[in-house]
Amino acid sequence: MNKPTMEGKKYTTNVVENVWNVYPIYDWKTEDIWTYHGKTGKSHNKLYDRMHQSGMTLHQMRICEPFGDESRKGLWLYQVVEPSIWARLVLRVNGANTGKIYSNERGNVLGNHKITLPIGHTWKSFALSLLKSTPPKTAEHYKNKIAVYINWWKKRGYPEGIPDEADLKIENAGKAPSWRRVCKTLLRNDYWCKYLGFSPTKTSAYQKYTDLMARRREKWQIFSLNGSHT
Repeated sequence: MNKPTMEGKKYTTNVVENVWNVYPIYDWKTEDIWTYHGKTGKSHNKLYDRMHQSGMTLHQMRICEPFGDESRKGLWLYQVVEPSIWARLVLRVNGANTGKIYSNERGNVLGNHKITLPIGHTWKSFALSLLKSTPPKTAEHYKNKIAVYINWWKKRGYPEGIPDEADLKIENAGKAPSWRRVCKTLLRNDYWCKYLGFSPTKTSAYQKYTDLMARRREKWQIFSLNGSHT
């Protein structure tokens, strides 16, 4: 059923009685909007100028929150167009800079494509390196979670510890553990480690859990670098 319009104008919608919503530019294309601004000299958000200078096309320019699935691909742009805001963002949001580095690559660790391992690292050493560069309290949280993950798999066919990597399809299905999967969790800033099979824990229970894990000497053996990348 077609909604009533004002004088047959398609860009109008009746709300109630004599109240109408009017959308005079509902069918404008991106080019039409910028043509209007060019002809009238009307003001616009200057971020669009900076995005244009950075090489983006008109249809790539978007101003929105930075950490959605699609928006993450444009994290690198914040450093270009708003360096001062980007500096504050990196200080406040764990993993923001890592996300910027990896999210714009086709084979990025934030998606399901092939992952590129940094030269000179195994997946385990890369994970340990990421933990070392993480704020202490957050790193402790991740270490506790990963220790549980490793111990869980020890009882299910991996008594010598988890492998550096496994068949990617089996990994992605959650049927095999790996340090590569741990790296993905850290680089995604997946605080509750959902990618490792965890779900958020209630505060009181989680405090008991972290206290218990802090007393386990095995954790420190797991995360001992011993001066090597093996």
